[in-house]
Amino acid sequence: MQNPQYTEAEVAAALGGSVTRLGSGAFGETWRRDDTAVKIIWDGTYSPDRLQREVDGLRRVSSPYVVRLLDTRTVTLRGEQRPALVFEYIPGGDVAGRVSAWQLPSVTEVVEFLRGLLTRIGHMHAAQTVHRDIKPANIALRGGDWSRPVLLDLGLARGAGEATITAYPAHVGTPAYMAPEQLQGLPARQASDLFAAGVTVRELLGGRHPFYDPGLLPPPAEMITRIASGPRPLPTGVPGHVAELLDRLTAVRTGDRGSARSSLRRLGAEGAAA
Repeated sequence: MQNPQYTEAEVAAALGGSVTRLGSGAFGETWRRDDTAVKIIWDGTYSPDRLQREVDGLRRVSSPYVVRLLDTRTVTLRGEQRPALVFEYIPGGDVAGRVSAWQLPSVTEVVEFLRGLLTRIGHMHAAQTVHRDIKPANIALRGGDWSRPVLLDLGLARGAGEATITAYPAHVGTPAYMAPEQLQGLPARQASDLFAAGVTVRELLGGRHPFYDPGLLPPPAEMITRIASGPRPLPTGVPGHVAELLDRLTAVRTGDRGSARSSLRRLGAEGAAA
């Protein structure tokens, strides 16, 4: 977790009550206030268009599987006005916290997590929205239940037909979870979300990133080469139909990854037969 931009006392005064810091990102930090999570944008370079994109994305995807936006507001911190988004607070923490604490799920729990994650992505894609930054830190576990993932942070989400605020070629998202097309600077597609989901699930199963070693990431061209060389082997005990699906999700070619709906069919039908 990054160092906080503001002290607990400053945020408590701004929000009018006791607070607990939940996490920090490149542009903002999130604090718990009662049963809400307040994301304060501290970076003045965070464009109003990007903030509006997150609001629009959350309102477009009305689903219990995507964090619920309750309100937008402005808070005063150190004499400056900062935009803030007020969300439902989801008890249970996020997947990144579980990985950092080495609290990895069982294979059975991972399969249910994958089923839930694909369902959530399917709801988002049905609303013609691409998340573009799926990763462990952007997936909460409602009630700490691996079968109930909730997608967070739609700050990079883009709707179909929506004008981009990104000048391509550019890398949009978190490099370690980017699909090859994103690493090439091309626009993220629905298949890019599926790739990120596959990487996340493989990381949970293997306890390490499927393509990269800890530390600094290699240049994008080398990252693409590693993806093309194939991921690290999955541990024993992973059902064959699940392993096959994960191979599809982390394929280099976007057309090989299928869709959230087809992936759920493979997971459900094959799982029932297994």
